[in-house]
Amino acid sequence: MDGSVTAAEGLVGRISGLSGSQDVSFVEKSSSKRSHLHVGRLVKMRAARSVVFGTVIRLRRSDEATGESATEVKIDLIGEAPVGEDGRLQGFQRGVSIFPSLGDAVYLATPEDVKWVYARPAQATVRIGAIHNAADLPAYVMVDDLLGKHFAVLGTTGAGKSCTTTLILRRILEQYQNAHVVLLDLHNEYTWAFGDQAEVLNTQSIKLPYWLFNFEEAVEIFVGSDRKDRAAEITVLSELIPAARKRFLGNSDLADIVTVDTPVPYRIGDFMAVLDEAMGRLEKPDGLLPYNRIKARLNALRSDSRFDFMFGGMTVKDSMADILSQIFRIPVDGKPITIIDMSGVPSDVINVVVSVLCRMTFDFALWHKQVPPILLVCEEAHRYAPADPDAGFGPTRKALGRIAKEGRKYGVSLCLVTQRPSELDTAILSQCGTIFALRMNNKTDQDYVAGAMPESATGMLAYLPSLRTGEAIAMGEGVSVPMRLRFDILPEDQRPMSWTAPFSEAWQDDITDTDFIGAVVERWRFQGRGGT
Repeated sequence: MDGSVTAAEGLVGRISGLSGSQDVSFVEKSSSKRSHLHVGRLVKMRAARSVVFGTVIRLRRSDEATGESATEVKIDLIGEAPVGEDGRLQGFQRGVSIFPSLGDAVYLATPEDVKWVYARPAQATVRIGAIHNAADLPAYVMVDDLLGKHFAVLGTTGAGKSCTTTLILRRILEQYQNAHVVLLDLHNEYTWAFGDQAEVLNTQSIKLPYWLFNFEEAVEIFVGSDRKDRAAEITVLSELIPAARKRFLGNSDLADIVTVDTPVPYRIGDFMAVLDEAMGRLEKPDGLLPYNRIKARLNALRSDSRFDFMFGGMTVKDSMADILSQIFRIPVDGKPITIIDMSGVPSDVINVVVSVLCRMTFDFALWHKQVPPILLVCEEAHRYAPADPDAGFGPTRKALGRIAKEGRKYGVSLCLVTQRPSELDTAILSQCGTIFALRMNNKTDQDYVAGAMPESATGMLAYLPSLRTGEAIAMGEGVSVPMRLRFDILPEDQRPMSWTAPFSEAWQDDITDTDFIGAVVERWRFQGRGGT
């Protein structure tokens, strides 16, 4: 492809202003190409040693000094292609090293130019859709840059976040069948979307024993967070847990260095024995209250079938290696993604469970360099890492924040999915190198996303309110240039179950058979156990 940009018939204006990564030019009144200019159109300019490309982000009528009307065009510069000695383009690259000058001509990009700019990068990629203004051109993401520097899928409810997340993951898994992906599924949406590729774990099949929890997580379980007068119980717990762990270890060398946070098993029987011994040493009865509260709370948890995934089982053994193998799919054995269905987890401990899973993901990679890279997908991320530091569960935010800031050093990648980016911790979102922004009507969310963008592409935010379902603005390290794209459509059997109830259809007919209500009651009472 040659680098010529001097064809008179392609001239649309001349640069009249420069400001950072943006140019402003005026289309001449007599230009026959004015009707071809529209928001999103690609244009080009000739700099000293390259052809610079830009995207039209605004069109506005303006009166020149002569009083005649002209069209003011605002352009975002997206990259350049160096021109070789033979006049041919040498390869498109993001960013501009040498800017055009005032008065330089602006031309319409040709179809060949568009193909050049959006060409498939010369590295590992997967297709996820098509370019909005060139439907015959595939839109690619670069796998290593996407995963190695984290990414986020943002958009209002109904914009297609779940389908987008599923599409990206499926395309990656189709090409890399020995991947290791852990998806935290809050509403049991994704089980249907991955079929035999997924290992689905729920409260009946996963084991997260109480002894895996660190001290902050154990406090949330054994003491709770609904009271302010819990300082005495926290102090008692900090003494009981290490003592119970040491009893399990016996004469092991590890017993000398075990702490309240060491992930070593301990028996509830030993814990209760240590608790009773401590109570027996008290001289004043009024000091028994924190011990009795812990004992009552623990007995209530153990008798509640909803917590069987924490306290179930007659015996306690060191099953940590088996738990890690199950969650992180080692070996993969044909199922490269683990979907953890959180819908059955009691709401008062769901943040603790997420904290445990996120912390274990990072620590697993931290303590052995041969651990394969892991992608952690966090749905409803604003619930676990809220912008308000006083909201949510602190350790969960801390665990996600550590992955966001340090995960790439150890091969842990993070995907955040949320419909309220303005309610998500800024420090965590800002670590996402790639953002897929779907339709977003809320101005606060739009401004928040603009502040978190990894590169200068703010002009494209104007598209957000008008995006159709399944469309997005993709920007950052995982794409060659910021682009508006339309995601490929997933087959029905590969879509997540994130549907809206069809009221207009469902309310057409009456329901006369009430037998199903009994099944609902049974599942309700048994929390999914024994129901049909």
